[in-house]
Amino acid sequence: MGGVGRIQLAGDAGDVSRLELFLDLIFVFAFLNVTGVTAEQLNLSGLPRGLLLLVLLWWCWAPFAWLGSTVRLDRGVMPVVMFGLSATLFVMGLTVREAFEDRPGGLSGPLVFAVGYLIVRGTTLTVAAVAAAGEVRPRRLARRAWPPPLAGALFLLAAALVPDEVGLEWIRFALVGCAIVAEYGGALLLGADLWRIGSIPYWAERHALIILIGFGETIISVGLSQGVATAQPLTPEVLTGALLGVALAGALWWTYFDVARFAAEQALERVVGTRRALLGRDAYSFLHLPMMTGLILVALGLKKVLGELQVGSDKPTPLLTLLVLHGGVALYLLGLVLFEVRTLRILGRSPVLGILLVGGLAPLAPHLPVLAELAVLAAAVGATALADLTVFRRRHRRLHAQIGPAQEHAGVTPKELFFDLVFVYAFLQVAALMADDPTWPGLARGLLVLAVLWQGWCAYAWLAAEVRAENAVVRLVMVLVVALTAMITLASPQALDDSRGGLPGPLVFVACYGAIRLLHLASFGLVAWQNPAWRTPPVRAATPTLVALGLMLVAALLPLPVGDVRQFSPPRVALWVLAIAVDVLGNARVGVRHLSVRSAEHWADRHSLIIIIGLGEAVISMGTAVVYTPISARIVVAAFLGTALLAALWWTYFGWDSTEGERALAAADLRTRTRLARDAYTWLHLPMVAGIVLVSLGLRKTMSVLGSRGFFELGPPPYPLAHAALFGGVLLYLLGVQAFRWRTTGRGRPARQALTLVVAALLPLTAGLSALLSLALLAAACLALTAFEVLRDHERAATGPVPSR
Repeated sequence: MGGVGRIQLAGDAGDVSRLELFLDLIFVFAFLNVTGVTAEQLNLSGLPRGLLLLVLLWWCWAPFAWLGSTVRLDRGVMPVVMFGLSATLFVMGLTVREAFEDRPGGLSGPLVFAVGYLIVRGTTLTVAAVAAAGEVRPRRLARRAWPPPLAGALFLLAAALVPDEVGLEWIRFALVGCAIVAEYGGALLLGADLWRIGSIPYWAERHALIILIGFGETIISVGLSQGVATAQPLTPEVLTGALLGVALAGALWWTYFDVARFAAEQALERVVGTRRALLGRDAYSFLHLPMMTGLILVALGLKKVLGELQVGSDKPTPLLTLLVLHGGVALYLLGLVLFEVRTLRILGRSPVLGILLVGGLAPLAPHLPVLAELAVLAAAVGATALADLTVFRRRHRRLHAQIGPAQEHAGVTPKELFFDLVFVYAFLQVAALMADDPTWPGLARGLLVLAVLWQGWCAYAWLAAEVRAENAVVRLVMVLVVALTAMITLASPQALDDSRGGLPGPLVFVACYGAIRLLHLASFGLVAWQNPAWRTPPVRAATPTLVALGLMLVAALLPLPVGDVRQFSPPRVALWVLAIAVDVLGNARVGVRHLSVRSAEHWADRHSLIIIIGLGEAVISMGTAVVYTPISARIVVAAFLGTALLAALWWTYFGWDSTEGERALAAADLRTRTRLARDAYTWLHLPMVAGIVLVSLGLRKTMSVLGSRGFFELGPPPYPLAHAALFGGVLLYLLGVQAFRWRTTGRGRPARQALTLVVAALLPLTAGLSALLSLALLAAACLALTAFEVLRDHERAATGPVPSR
């Protein structure tokens, strides 16, 4: 089936669409809220509540994997459905704190969560039923799938109606448990006939991405342990703790993406029919849940443990916190063992070794300092990778030889995705920095930090275009770079001005950033040494980067007053601007001579992913503004309007322009392709990312003034700078997309130019209106353009672009 307004079936081969990646970042926000509320109520009642919420959210996510293997979620009417479900899931994420106990004011939190769950589960089943309408047997099976989710939703609705009285909490708890039993038990009783996997590569990649989301959640929790945009003193203990936390996440990441992820996909390829369906259900829908739960527990444990490293905290680590942290690692490894047993029919020796080491060392944890606890735990998990390279090397090498072809693909690799996910926290921190200091100097400070982070990301994007290896050394370097990126993001509130206590913030930021860039230069130097075809000597190619780092170091060493991180130091800012200019312009001139982009698909995918990460960060930023506010009709409407605005921005880039840019890149010769990659991607994607970060700032401030008033009380106007950031961010993003299209295709879109003028006109006209009304007008203008383009390109949309990745 094809055309606008229709549901298109997926073929036997397909990739995860960029729209599904956006949906997964909505789940990042939901999981973060589960982690946050459980961290605040980490006791014998709060922990089970958090686990129940996680299990429910997992079963909201799992049907999307089954649906995406049979239906194209980025074609026809499905993008509209998917963004509607994204907004619903976002509202569910906002109500996580009220899912068991309603807060005074606003709507009933438990009821909103239950209704959202019913909408999500019912919509996915309805789409599956409509897609199967032409075939008798699939239609009959689709009808059989309805009873479990209906029973689960009814249990949740019943739990929501239980009065908030002392002594009745156990009834609500039991009803939620019954909903989970109905859902998971029903999935088991329905048997294999109901399940169908259309594309095995899609299926394996979809679940690998949600596991990566779990690792991203872990890294974000490492940063959030010290707060967002707060200038906590950067003590050696805090920095070492962040390094150990990322090292632990990196070691766990290694255990899944080294062999298991690809070997399991090959095992799924070898079976057919009912056996394939059962294997997909058991190994992925069921056994990925304990792995995901383990990662969320690790994130929770790291957030609590690292939070104790703040200056002046000498409290012993609570026993329950240690149990959560060590238990999360053990649960993740146990899930991995069961996953390998179910798919590969082998007992993974290294994960079993990890479980034994973690369990054996756990009794020592209460008697160790915090940093020693983390070091021992990270070493225990790291020993599993070391064992694969030494003690278990024979079987490990044999398995690696078998999965070699599966690892060779043109798209973004797992190590790159792991690196990119740390930028969810980085962008979140930049937006929070500007929100914490809503002045023009604060805005400039945030954009300067963003520009430096962007330069670091682009450096490794160019490196990944040259180095496609997946060996142990490359992975170790990437884990180290992720850790350093997390540390500079942690130091970013003090990047330009130091606070009292701890190490000098500007110097820590420059030192970590310098280590990142020097690792990049060393890696390129190694590539140049192995490739005599390079015409530019590595030392000469490194000159702009070294000069830029020198300027930033001079700025960090300037003798300036210490205390207020919001003060604006013109000499330091001027040196930063000069350093960024030298870095950008110098590397632009040198880079084209010796860099190359051999895979247009990989290059376009990498930059598409960073745009999606920016849009996902905007959702998280919007949600954090009202996470402690009781859910209200105004907040629900604003959540849908904000999601609609981000959906329109998503379409502006991903509707056609990203695909046409990739085609232009692929059609160019190698030298022209490199120039095009530099201009259209390295340079012109920065205003897009900056625009998204400004939009996230505007959405955050818009949500923060809503409160829990009645729906018909529009409320006050937003802060002037926040209003300018919201509309100006959309303008900057639209200008970036239009410049990108012009550079890649040589053509513009008059409708986009008209929208840019409309948004520019709305900026002053809506300045005195309420925050909610301003957001509604902006979203309506952007959605009108989207609808116009879809209708105008109806015939072209029926054919569809090349498959999204």
